[in-house]
Amino acid sequence: MGSTDVRSRRPPARPAGDGTEKELLDALSGPKMTAQELAAGSGLDVASVEELESYGLLCGRVVGGVSYYDEDALTVAQVAAGLAPYGVEARHLRLHKHAAEREAGFIEQIVLPLLKQRNPEARVRAHEIVSELTLLGQRLREVILRTTLRDQLGG
Repeated sequence: MGSTDVRSRRPPARPAGDGTEKELLDALSGPKMTAQELAAGSGLDVASVEELESYGLLCGRVVGGVSYYDEDALTVAQVAAGLAPYGVEARHLRLHKHAAEREAGFIEQIVLPLLKQRNPEARVRAHEIVSELTLLGQRLREVILRTTLRDQLGG
């Protein structure tokens, strides 16, 4: 093998606007925060962010070997940070995750017939129903929780 200059084997520098990692991230809808940025934005440390992810409460999107998180992940992390002073840890939040997954399955059963129609109007209606059922479910959970705690605390 002849001696080849190492510089000649390097890929040419890419001009701006040619698929850099930042541009790739900007093209993604949502995931734009690293774990460090998510931690800083929520008041958690990176270890707590990683713990939330280990319990399936956060899910990053890996781009170029780095996980990026969206606004929903920030909300989860902020709620977890708000609950932490009460001794609530990531493992305790699994009950909310499981309840949400069960509710999502229930809602899916309701809208699945619309989604099977495969027409744009049915899909729009399915999204409207999901939004309506989600809000109604939130209201119901709030009332049941408030009533249960009132009864248990004698208030």
